[in-house]
Amino acid sequence: MSRVAVIGGGLTGLSTAYYLGRAKPDWQIDVFEEEQRFGGKIKTKRVDGYVVEVGPDSYLARKQAMTDLINELGLGDTLVTNATGQAFIYDRGSMFPIPGGSIVGIPTEFVPFAKSTLLSWSGKIRAMQDIFKSPYPTDGDVSIGDFFKYHLGNEMMDKLIEPLLSGIYGGDIYELSLDATFPEFHSLERKHGNMVKGMLAARKQRAATNVKPSGQFRQLTGGLESIIDELVAQMPANVTLHKSTPVTSIEKVKDGYVLGGTVKTPYEEVVITTPPQSYKKWFADDAHFGELMNMDLSTCAIAVMGFDRATFDAPLDGTGFVITRKTDTPLTACTYITAKWPQTTPQDKVVLRVFMGKPGDNTVQQFDGEALKELAVKEIQRIMKFSAKPLWVELTRLDKSMPQYKVGHRDLVARLKDYAAKAYPGLHMIGTPFDGVGMPDGVRQAHDLVQHLVNEDN
Repeated sequence: MSRVAVIGGGLTGLSTAYYLGRAKPDWQIDVFEEEQRFGGKIKTKRVDGYVVEVGPDSYLARKQAMTDLINELGLGDTLVTNATGQAFIYDRGSMFPIPGGSIVGIPTEFVPFAKSTLLSWSGKIRAMQDIFKSPYPTDGDVSIGDFFKYHLGNEMMDKLIEPLLSGIYGGDIYELSLDATFPEFHSLERKHGNMVKGMLAARKQRAATNVKPSGQFRQLTGGLESIIDELVAQMPANVTLHKSTPVTSIEKVKDGYVLGGTVKTPYEEVVITTPPQSYKKWFADDAHFGELMNMDLSTCAIAVMGFDRATFDAPLDGTGFVITRKTDTPLTACTYITAKWPQTTPQDKVVLRVFMGKPGDNTVQQFDGEALKELAVKEIQRIMKFSAKPLWVELTRLDKSMPQYKVGHRDLVARLKDYAAKAYPGLHMIGTPFDGVGMPDGVRQAHDLVQHLVNEDN
């Protein structure tokens, strides 16, 4: 029998314990979470007919690991896909529809792109010239910004690509690694020679499948926290969950690892699923962990606000908008929850989800919670041109929460994991610092690690 400790009781940690407990019923597994609740950033508020996500609000449907877990937990019948509709770019005082046929801003249909008023004719011509370009002149990693600027030009970058992509990681796309964030774009470019040809080929391939366009995102009618609730409820009997139990140290001993703040019996295997800054508690004296411990982390805030539909005096065209970086506002995007996820909101109400936290802007750090709420309401009223007062505002501040995958990130992870495998046998590191910041990425990493542990034991 093996003893396994899982540090972190968010989705990644709970998924690890769930899969491992089922695969190895004779192993003893302990999950240690320092907070008073499980689930990490996933938080759903259910009140007065609302189902409000104050953390992440959905996941990419094409990332199958999450859907597989949801089905395994018996929640498949509660899955819903987002309602589709026109999305917009807000640029310095005006709303512009994102051109039809665009994939993360990259044109795949000529007519909608040509008719768009967001870009000047010189910007459009520069972007379409990519069809004659050769691949980016390097075989190695490159920043998202440099890659797309090379292919599509400055104007496309500033007005379409940057606002659509930077919000996902909350960072400066001229520093973020293409290979660690959107490797599929690098693959398309290398295969077809440039981005326009690559995206046209991808669109043609999708059209050949005869699959009707549908929403790209999924959530659950009971909210995302229902996944956490079911993981806890269905956790195998050989798994013990510990709340309010911070791990203060990880000591390597003859028979494995002793965790400070917990029992003194060693664990043969330890799985760490926590953010990069947490490693400072355990490996401050090991220089090999330096880059991980000092990884840049972005800060943002989410303000969800509800209104009476009868008094909401702005048209809700489409499903929301993103905001260009050069626009004078700390806001980065707004989702019309009422339109995108209608099942979450009473019919006589309107719910908006407003994002704050541009790269290089310290507004979120400088303002306290109440001031941020007031600022979010004031700015969204100004941008959308309405005067209705919210019935309520729910603010979530995510301080230093999003790891920034800088250029060379994959090499950094490979070096660290190779070192740890030799210096700390039985120690495993997964989660947002390593291979994807989305919920499905954590579930996938958990599933893959469990498969590795099971195969190693056989």
